[in-house]
Amino acid sequence: MSKFFEEFSFIAIILIPTIFFISRKALREKKSFMILFLITIIFAFITTYKISVNEFSKPNFLLFWYSPLYSLLLYRLMLIPFWKRKKRDPKIPPRELFYSGDVSLFADNLFGFIFFLLSILLPMILIFNY
Repeated sequence: MSKFFEEFSFIAIILIPTIFFISRKALREKKSFMILFLITIIFAFITTYKISVNEFSKPNFLLFWYSPLYSLLLYRLMLIPFWKRKKRDPKIPPRELFYSGDVSLFADNLFGFIFFLLSILLPMILIFNY
């Protein structure tokens, strides 16, 4: 189990963005969101335990296991202003994440771009710097 967390830490950073790209419905519905939330909490607890027991060199790739929790909460927090402004969920065609050619979907595409940027790049920058 120890090797799994160390060797497959890259999975953690792309878990929620991949679910966002494939099926946003899983992130919107309460039941599936709660299941994902519990899984990410479990990952965070296991990571906290592993970090407290062992000493790791810099960069500590185990910190990537906090990324799913961060991405899940980021997605929900980003939805609040979008819902208030547009009164709907973002409509992002799966194959046209960053640009669809439709000007009416600019806010939706901007939402997707900012979510991917903050959920993947920000954790990577922070982990490699600290």
